[in-house]
Amino acid sequence: MKFSKIAFFLAATALLGFARHKADDWIPMFDGSTLDGWKANEHPESWTVKDGAITGDGAASHLFWMKEKCFNCEFKAEVKIGHLGNSGMYFRTAFGPGFPKGYEAQVNSSHTDPVRTGSLYNFVKVFDVLVPDDTWYTQHIIVDGNHIQIFINDKKTVDFTDEKNTFTDGYLALQQHNAGSVVQFKNLMMRNLPPPASPLSGTWRLIAEQSKFADGAPQQFMIRVLDERDGIRWQSNLVTADGKKESINYFARVQGYEYLVSGASGYDHISLQDVGRRHMHEIERGMKLRKKPDEHVIEVETKKWYKTVDRATYTVSADGKRLTIAGDKVQPDGKTTVPFSEVFDKVE
Repeated sequence: MKFSKIAFFLAATALLGFARHKADDWIPMFDGSTLDGWKANEHPESWTVKDGAITGDGAASHLFWMKEKCFNCEFKAEVKIGHLGNSGMYFRTAFGPGFPKGYEAQVNSSHTDPVRTGSLYNFVKVFDVLVPDDTWYTQHIIVDGNHIQIFINDKKTVDFTDEKNTFTDGYLALQQHNAGSVVQFKNLMMRNLPPPASPLSGTWRLIAEQSKFADGAPQQFMIRVLDERDGIRWQSNLVTADGKKESINYFARVQGYEYLVSGASGYDHISLQDVGRRHMHEIERGMKLRKKPDEHVIEVETKKWYKTVDRATYTVSADGKRLTIAGDKVQPDGKTTVPFSEVFDKVE
C-alpha cells in the first residue's frame, strides 16, 4: 500500500511537469583560436582572437553566441579589461543592432561610467573597484527563473530577484562598448540549468481571434511568468478594450493559498491550485472539465474585498506552447456569471 502511494505521487509529479531534471554539463563556447559559433550584430572587425582570447577592440559591437539560447543557465568566463575600458557579459538577450535588450553583467574598472564590474546593469549597482585594470579575473553568472546571481572571483556581488520578469529568454553575448576600449575573454563556458518547475513559465501573447471575453476584447495582453523560489512570479501588461492600462504583478505558490495582487483593477487577491495534486477526478466530474493526457491544469480564483470575482482553469497544452484561461466572471450582482476563454501562445 505504501509503495502504491509513492508510485502514484511520482507518476503524477512527472505527468504535471513539476519535477526538476538533471542539469546539463558545462559547454565550451570558445575553441581558443576561432570565433566559430559567434556572430557580431555590427562591426565584426571589432572582434578578433589574440593570445588565445576573444578580443574586443574597435567600434561599438556585440558578439553573440548563436549555438544555444539561455532560459535558465550559468555563464562564466575569464575577463580582462584595459584602462578606461567598458564591456559586459549579456544573458537572455535578443540579437539585433545597437545595444541589445537583455541582462548585462558589467565589466568596467576605470571607465567614466561609475557602474563597475560586479554590477547587474540597470538593476544592481556596484561602485567599488573590485578588480584593477589589465588583470584577469573570473565572472560567473547564474540565472534561474527570475533569480540572478553574479560572482567575481567566487565572491557574490549580486543576488537579485527581478519581480518584473524583464527578460525571460535569449542569447549570451559579449560587449565591445566603444572605440578605445579593449577587453579580452577566455575560457568561456555555459551550462543549462534544470527547466522551469512550473508549466506556466514563459512569455505568452493573447490570440484574440480564438478567445471569448467577458468584458470586451483587450487591445493588448502579454503575460510573463518565471519561477521564483518555490512558486511563480506573474507579471502581465494589459490594455483593456476602453484603453486603460494595467500592469499586474504577484508572487504565488501553486498550493491553493491566497496571495496579494498589485496593479489589477478588478481583483486584489488570487489563489492557484494544481488540479492534479488535489482533486483532479472531482473537478473532471463536477465541473465537466475534460483533461487531455499530459495537459497541465491549474485552478484559479480571484477575489476583491474577499468576494470572488471569477473562477477559472489555466490549461497548458501537452507541448507547452498554448495556455488557455477559461472560466466564469461573477457580475456585480454577485449571482450572474459570464463565461470567458482566453487563448495565449508561448513566444519565449
